[in-house]
Amino acid sequence: MKINSEKSKEIIISFAQDGNFRSTIPNIKIDGRDIAQVCHAKLLGVTISQDLTWNKHVDNIVKKAGKRLYMLYQLKRAGITQKDLVSVYVSVVRPVLEYACPVWHTNLPQYLSDNIEVIQKRALKCIFPGLGYAEILRRVNLDTLNVRRDSICQHIKHNVRQQNVYPLPVTRTNRFRNSFIPWALYNCQ
Repeated sequence: MKINSEKSKEIIISFAQDGNFRSTIPNIKIDGRDIAQVCHAKLLGVTISQDLTWNKHVDNIVKKAGKRLYMLYQLKRAGITQKDLVSVYVSVVRPVLEYACPVWHTNLPQYLSDNIEVIQKRALKCIFPGLGYAEILRRVNLDTLNVRRDSICQHIKHNVRQQNVYPLPVTRTNRFRNSFIPWALYNCQ
């Protein structure tokens, strides 16, 4: 297999506050070409940052889902029923907000979780104007996105742990302990 140097990127994982460390690390070369050093990269639809925070990923999914909300507004103007609009939201917009959530949800700060929740609030307020968010959720039998992500992680955690008994990894930092695999192993006991 040959690596394409034009499509390859290098991301240096570091928690340093200043970016001066980059100048001390030599560039990787493939076929005589330098590989571009980037601060964040998209891997299978998940944006990974050099400091392993999820800000850029959340910004990307919120932006992408926000674009899909426009379709919901247009369908509402066309006279589609509320039931069908909820179905469109659940099948077209919500999957963008939940894609690969076991990878990033367990390490997501509350303010980023709130940013994601805003999209669902906007969608449901479009479909049911004049009602409160909690009332709309009850009426259409939906959970908040945070509750849904928790249940998805719990389901995967149960399936992973049910198969085999894995040794618990030693975690020295909360960042690592709250990443999905250690989180799943520690929380399924």
